[in-house]
Amino acid sequence: MSRLPVSLSTLEIFAEAGRLQSFSKAAESLSLTTSAVSQAIRKLEDRLSHKLFERTGNTVKLNALGTNLLREVEMGIEHMRVGLEAITQKSAGPLTMRSPPGLATLLTPVIQKLLDLEECDVRFVSDETQEHTSFHEFDITVFLGARAGQYPGAESLGVDVFTPVCRPDIASRVQDVQQLLQYPLLINETAAVSWDDWLKSNNIAGRGSKRIYFNRAAHIVSALLNGAGIGLESLRILSPQLQRGELAICPIENVVSLRRKLAFLYVTTDPAKKQRAARAAQLIRENCTTDEQGLLHSDHFSTWPS
Repeated sequence: MSRLPVSLSTLEIFAEAGRLQSFSKAAESLSLTTSAVSQAIRKLEDRLSHKLFERTGNTVKLNALGTNLLREVEMGIEHMRVGLEAITQKSAGPLTMRSPPGLATLLTPVIQKLLDLEECDVRFVSDETQEHTSFHEFDITVFLGARAGQYPGAESLGVDVFTPVCRPDIASRVQDVQQLLQYPLLINETAAVSWDDWLKSNNIAGRGSKRIYFNRAAHIVSALLNGAGIGLESLRILSPQLQRGELAICPIENVVSLRRKLAFLYVTTDPAKKQRAARAAQLIRENCTTDEQGLLHSDHFSTWPS
């Protein structure tokens, strides 16, 4: 295979200068000096024995030859980029994701979509412990909790709304607070908002007839579906069951819901992993972000098996 008459680095400089129609902007983009870009372009033109830019004062513009060359060079660079990415992605190991157990079920369809789009493995870790010092080890981390927004670089996934939820047949019999308090209150001990918080915010005396305590949101969901009582859980977590009509919000008038920003997304800044992680992060935004009512924007879960 014959060698190119010019170096690849020179062609990269030409492509950036041609794309931006500016030597100074190309220099800034490539972390070079304007003089270095100008000299590289002049050497390229000398080697080819043809001008590629029209120069007027401090402005430059590709001529017809330069435009044709830019098109071919950009195609070549893109082919090389695709080839290199295919190798680096295969050797990069699995995409790593981490979330608390309460949000794990919401991320399952995200992982499935990711596998359809990417030729990579996924390693998913679900735990309650999200130390500040260890989450950087993951490509994607979803935080949930009162302090979740404190981590640098974390972005909000919308509001979490807490309001009484139960099975539809129970909801039809709950028209006021007194009727609600006749049912067992299901309590998630790991949640950032409690039944006592809700009762206090609505100036309701009493604590209900009985209480059942759990330490996982998944247990709350199972108990709700079994008709064990009424739960106070983030509508984000209960959105799949609400979308499918398996659960319903209690139709009680003149009560307020509690709103908190508890869910946040962190994406790695590692240059070698950032591009792949960014695509996964976008799927999480599309599928796990809530609207102003605290429900998931995506209706994907309406057809997701329970």
